[in-house]
Amino acid sequence: MTLERNYKTLVLMAGFASVGTALTLIMMKLAVWIFSGSSSILASLMDSTIDLGASFINLLALRFALAPPDKEHRFGHYKAEALASLCQAAFIGGSAFFLVMHGCERLLTPRPIYHLDAAIAVSVASIAITLVLVGFQTVVCRITQSQAIGADRYHYLSDVLLNAGVIASLICSRLGYLWADGLFALLLGLYIFKGAVHIGRSAVATLLDRSMTAQEHEQVLKALLSVKGVDSLHDLRTRRAGPTCFIQCHLVLDPDITLHQAHLIASQAEDAVRKLFAEADITLHMEPDESDTYRDMQFIDNTVCAVDYAALQKSRPQPQGASVAPAVSAAPAESTNSSAATH
Repeated sequence: MTLERNYKTLVLMAGFASVGTALTLIMMKLAVWIFSGSSSILASLMDSTIDLGASFINLLALRFALAPPDKEHRFGHYKAEALASLCQAAFIGGSAFFLVMHGCERLLTPRPIYHLDAAIAVSVASIAITLVLVGFQTVVCRITQSQAIGADRYHYLSDVLLNAGVIASLICSRLGYLWADGLFALLLGLYIFKGAVHIGRSAVATLLDRSMTAQEHEQVLKALLSVKGVDSLHDLRTRRAGPTCFIQCHLVLDPDITLHQAHLIASQAEDAVRKLFAEADITLHMEPDESDTYRDMQFIDNTVCAVDYAALQKSRPQPQGASVAPAVSAAPAESTNSSAATH
């Protein structure tokens, strides 16, 4: 519960910091754009405006996502973070399209830029302010692994490069290369669109219940196999939502032990996994170590979850009198079954 409280506090702090930063940058850039007329400054202003909208939506989604489970949402509301990230991707993609169009227009019809010194100064200040925010978001992401804050951090990090590009275009314009303003606006628009695609893909993966990483799967398998009494396991399924990892697995146990003993082994297995993932929601199904248990199993294709199950099995001591389980087989490449097994 301590991790969950810290998660809520940190992500909300990061959300408010993001909104405050965006407001500050918008006021600075708007004033300079009115006086300079720079397309690159306009590109940066539009990006900060989109940042404000995305960060505000992000903050609202975070407040909803942090609500505790209720009778209609028994698994909580954490997927609202992924929805917020998807909205961010849509906003950022729209601003990128606008910048590309505006950059093309200025590239074809260059115009002089005024008050270059003020424009450059604002861009430098924007980089400094954004770096402070990104540093804070980096710390929050490292502690919480929040997808919404991660998406917010990604596009603010792109703002650093965007403002660096703005400075470069302004310097080129000062040297007489008026077309550079439009060119940099065009390139920055394309770069922002790339960021939108990255954020959108990550959000969709979470909404479609993408599994945890192969390294995390291997950690879970090692923890389960380290428990005395677990002969084998199969059908490992995992996913993430906010700070919570959802882990499901079938444990194969000695058929002659009592229900009390089986429950004790399962509890020890849960404790072993929870040492790795403190906020995990773990569901374990117990099965007897008999031939019928293995008859209808389907095993995951290694391209989906590349874990060396054979090596894991060899690394653990075999219990006395344990039955010999069949060798691991792999599903065909076209299989979409999300199970995993080791014997």
